[in-house]
Amino acid sequence: KEPFEDGYANGEEGTPAGDAAATYTPDSKGIVKFGWIKGVLVRCMLNIWGVMLFIRLSWIVGQAGIGLSVVVIAMATVVTTITGLSTSAIATNGFVRGGGAYYLISRSLGPEFGGAIGLIFAFANAVAVAMYVVGFAETVVELLKENGTLMIDEMNDIRIIGAITVVILLGISVAGMEWEAKAQIVLLVILILAIGDFVIGTFIPLDTEIFMENFGPDFRNGETFFSVFAIFFPAATGILAGANISGDLADPQSAIPKGTLLAILITTLVYMGIAVSVGTCVVRDATGNINNTIITELTNCTTAACKLNYDFSSCQKECHYGLMNNFQVMSMVSGFAPLISAGIFSATLSSALASLVSAPKIFQALCKDNIYPGFQMFAKGYGKNNEPLRGYLLTFLIALGFILIAELNVIAPIISNFFLASYALINFSVFHASLAKSPGWRPAFKYYNMWISLVGAILCCIVMFVINWWAALLTYVIVLGLYIYVTYKKPGMYRVYPSVLHCLKNKNTTYLVFSVLVVLVDTYRQIRLNELLKEHSSTANVIVMSLPVARKGAVSSALYMAWLEALSKDLPPILLVRGNHQSVLTFYS
Repeated sequence: KEPFEDGYANGEEGTPAGDAAATYTPDSKGIVKFGWIKGVLVRCMLNIWGVMLFIRLSWIVGQAGIGLSVVVIAMATVVTTITGLSTSAIATNGFVRGGGAYYLISRSLGPEFGGAIGLIFAFANAVAVAMYVVGFAETVVELLKENGTLMIDEMNDIRIIGAITVVILLGISVAGMEWEAKAQIVLLVILILAIGDFVIGTFIPLDTEIFMENFGPDFRNGETFFSVFAIFFPAATGILAGANISGDLADPQSAIPKGTLLAILITTLVYMGIAVSVGTCVVRDATGNINNTIITELTNCTTAACKLNYDFSSCQKECHYGLMNNFQVMSMVSGFAPLISAGIFSATLSSALASLVSAPKIFQALCKDNIYPGFQMFAKGYGKNNEPLRGYLLTFLIALGFILIAELNVIAPIISNFFLASYALINFSVFHASLAKSPGWRPAFKYYNMWISLVGAILCCIVMFVINWWAALLTYVIVLGLYIYVTYKKPGMYRVYPSVLHCLKNKNTTYLVFSVLVVLVDTYRQIRLNELLKEHSSTANVIVMSLPVARKGAVSSALYMAWLEALSKDLPPILLVRGNHQSVLTFYS
């Protein structure tokens, strides 16, 4: 049996001819493949619309005001859009297998960058599971608190509910991608209904007095613009949810650019719309007592609440309601509160589910390339879709550890740093490849610019330092250490096509191995003719093509055969006719 015989879903490799043949075996019909809507757009939207949408965005508006909240969202969108463009360029630079960001980077820039980004990004997704689950648990605890049914106390209840939730999510993930995708569709429908419910409850009617009062910032309890940005930024980090399952996409080169960029546009508009609407109808501080009304009309009212005949003067000491004090504001102002609770459950669980699926698939591809020898046990996949069950278990344990922190505002900045580091490396990868003008850098996606990618990388690095300078330094040290390790050790980097090795072992041309098949991952490049054949003949039953005769002595037989293997990689059955259009010399199939 070949090393990765279980399928073609997640980062596996084989002989080019073997891959093409295996694609058409009956067993491959059982492999689940998704289009750009179900595989990328839906997944990205659900991952972006996460825990922050319903239970932190209102607090951010209270701290930063409507104006700066829109700036916070816009800044995050600039970073994610530039990264989305860079990802699209990398995704269209040759054939894409499983492994998400790791596979894209390692095959474009080499294992040094890919190895660093893969480990960090997989870990970031694992921690993100904890963030979303804690957000879900917070909402459940609030409901228990309202009904006086807390089990122990708020903090421990969050831990208990979070642990139970992540176990259930693990079960759904292990059941397979098909079940996970069906669950995501149901969650998306609930989420859209909840957003519509919120819009009905807030936009009707608008209040200009509250809008003007909430437009400017009112930072409290040591919060600043960048601390608020650090808490919000994970809300925009789901842009690679589709790319992370690249091995499960029917056409990743087309699906990733379309789905990712459209998801960024839709979710940004919704985030900005919700920020403006909640800031237009909810004051920053309120007592929650409807009887705190002003009996006689005051002439020196300065606040919007006072002008609406409410006396919230006691809020100068302590209040439990309003944008600044209650994370469940959106439920209170919606048209139908239970639907918002369902939306919170949908947003948090769908994002947690997407991250729980993404992290193991990235880590599996990393382990299959044997970048870090100690992790080879996680390379094994199970079933037709080559599911990384061991990776699921590892992700579960990491997430469970962070769930025990039980503080959403503590977990969010940790994730921000790791995601920003990943995005910085993705953007720098595009700049580096474009600047080097490598013959292997030929992305079909044209709407990118190397200098914009460089700006995106620098912007990510700056924001990391502004959010938390020591955490940024620690992240850079980790990335640099991983880069140096892979560059120096090069573990498992020499990948050879078994069919060509077999040819070399059984011929007297073994000495050619030094100049023929010591192929490093970072020198692997797609052949342009192979890409054209995929583009125009991928659905053909058989491809017949003539090739010119190589000049005698210009290339060795082994090299020529290796080139034919690479040329026919991932194609339908192909018959190559070698001759000069007058006489046929050889056939190859």
